[in-house]
Amino acid sequence: MANITAEQALVAEMAGLDIHFPAGAVDAPELPSSYKNAANVVRQINSFGLAEIVDYIDPYGCMIAGDTPPFWMKKKNKGRR
Repeated sequence: MANITAEQALVAEMAGLDIHFPAGAVDAPELPSSYKNAANVVRQINSFGLAEIVDYIDPYGCMIAGDTPPFWMKKKNKGRR
């Protein structure tokens, strides 16, 4: 595999997708590669008898209002002396 930058990987992953980041910055946990493969999940459910699947959906879109950077990474006591 060729060495690529994080920016190049992001551009490649988002190609052809209408992706918006309402928090104003890339929210990596919401990129498509952050999600499990649905077919693998279904196989595991069936293989281990975890549930009875009664229907499937095809999502049209997803809206996440992330907090970038996450709240726990922001400095506490901002503006205090």
